[in-house]
Amino acid sequence: MTLFYAIGLLVAFYLLMIAEFFLPAGGVLGASAVAMLIAAVIVAFSHSMVAGITMMIFVIVTTPLVLLGMVRIWPHTPIGRRMLNRRPGETIKEPPKRTTSGGTPIQELVGRLGNALTDLLPSGMIVIDGEKLDAVSTGMPIDAGTSVIVTSVDTGRVHVRAATDSDQAKMGEPAPPQSPPSLEESLESFDID
Repeated sequence: MTLFYAIGLLVAFYLLMIAEFFLPAGGVLGASAVAMLIAAVIVAFSHSMVAGITMMIFVIVTTPLVLLGMVRIWPHTPIGRRMLNRRPGETIKEPPKRTTSGGTPIQELVGRLGNALTDLLPSGMIVIDGEKLDAVSTGMPIDAGTSVIVTSVDTGRVHVRAATDSDQAKMGEPAPPQSPPSLEESLESFDID
């Protein structure tokens, strides 16, 4: 007779465990399920040692299988859908690609030339084709007005470095005119005391 009580408590354990998964009870049903499991094992051992060991082996083998089944079913239940905020079979959509105010995807800016609108210490504003963008300097600070080239776009951040004369020549843009320093400027750079 005690064996029937143990089996009844084990069935109650599985029902309460399943109910805990699908009903928002705040853990009360789970705690009750654990109490039922402990009671079932104690009652089975009071019947006989073989019944108790068999009950423990059965619980050890079947409980992970039941949990795995519930984890697979749970997203398709009304509570699972509400908690996950999606419909069954719906996949997570990729966020829309970031674009400039003119509609150009920022990934297409790699290799483009622009000008630093503000000092980049390391972040600041740049202008590319008349569009203002937030940018980050890779390496040294860049002064406002300096030509920059976009080196990469990483997680929506535009990374730039100061453009060299060869970068500007490759892009077909003339290098900014640089007059050689005058004799006075050259002499002022020396500190002769």
